[in-house]
Amino acid sequence: MVWTQNPDYVQEGVPTIQGIEGIVTSILNVIVPFVGIILLIMLIVGGLQYITSGGEVEQTTKAKKTLTSTLLGLIVVLGAWLIIKLIEEFTGLNLHEFKIPV
Repeated sequence: MVWTQNPDYVQEGVPTIQGIEGIVTSILNVIVPFVGIILLIMLIVGGLQYITSGGEVEQTTKAKKTLTSTLLGLIVVLGAWLIIKLIEEFTGLNLHEFKIPV
């Protein structure tokens, strides 16, 4: 849903605080897949660098750094997701749904 289509987000032509819900949701719906695509591309690039390094120490080191950074980024993203899931499990809150109480 486009955030401007929700009648709670605009009243009498004036945006309300609930409009932030739509903005945050839209941003997260774009960022999460984008991060996944970037991680996949960087894994492919690092792998290709390693394969085409031809045993040269400098190129191999560069490829290993790329792969290490990519895997570290993946661990951070998965760690954040795990923390959110644990908080949801223990508190019963739904943190995947951004709502501003009225």
